[in-house]
Amino acid sequence: MTCRQSRILCLGGLHWDTILRCQDKLVSGESNPVCTTGIPGGVAFNVATALSRLGSDVGLTSRVGRDKNGKSLYDHLESNDIQPVALEFDSEAPTGSYTAVLDLNGELVIGLADMAIYDRLSAEYWQKYEAQLQSWDAWCVDSNLSGPALESLAMLLDSSRLYAVATSPAKSHRLGGVLTRLNTLFLNTCEAAVLSGRESGGLRHALQQAQCLRDRGLKQVVITAGAQGVAWADCGGCGSLTAPIAETGNLSGAGDALAAATIAALEQDHSLRTAARWGLSAGIIAAQPGPSRTALSWHALEQTAKLIDD
Repeated sequence: MTCRQSRILCLGGLHWDTILRCQDKLVSGESNPVCTTGIPGGVAFNVATALSRLGSDVGLTSRVGRDKNGKSLYDHLESNDIQPVALEFDSEAPTGSYTAVLDLNGELVIGLADMAIYDRLSAEYWQKYEAQLQSWDAWCVDSNLSGPALESLAMLLDSSRLYAVATSPAKSHRLGGVLTRLNTLFLNTCEAAVLSGRESGGLRHALQQAQCLRDRGLKQVVITAGAQGVAWADCGGCGSLTAPIAETGNLSGAGDALAAATIAALEQDHSLRTAARWGLSAGIIAAQPGPSRTALSWHALEQTAKLIDD
């Protein structure tokens, strides 16, 4: 695949993720043995990391506390070829955090988010850095940002290359005011249920949700149905892609990798259908168990894409 490098700025979550994976079947209301992992996270950060690995020139705009975690995250960006852009240290709010409890299969049982710091990214903040933001080719926002902040960004930036990723069902409604100004929206079936009013579920439900959101004025949409695959819809049609049955590890960041690879392919002028196939390939790779996980690259995506059924 011939790769044209794009300059893409990601805006949203940058915090520490604590992943607790159950070592046995989860027993509610009781003590459960887990394996704990701490890693830098946040949807915007995860998307930026995957885009960087696929050759894009990437920046990240967020807000961290003036604390040890904030300094560590800032240093991590610079050591991973992600340019900090309009990223400020907050003296009054701590760096955000996210705790995920996963079952034996790597499926999310519950996620706990302490991310009040992102509410301080206001319309005034974006206006302050407008020139820096507009110097990029394309942008990817996440719904850790408030509704007013997202609406302000949608007015400042070129909507033809503005992408968005939902972060949770609780925050999906924040995207409602900018749907018609997005190039593409990425979300799972539970998040799509909030915006579409359609029932969540498997791949069939995801396709119905995608059609509904498109009919409401969204230009392009990709909806994930967990390990089953993805559905997509645009002005030219709709469809779904079925993921192959495979052993999975942590599914938590698979959707972010999917969004990143799809965006990278769209930036190379591929159709949404083709781009979604590259995206699903990235999600499959990201969900692989740690010891056997393949490094994310266009070559790895090409090999994985051969396993996907239409």
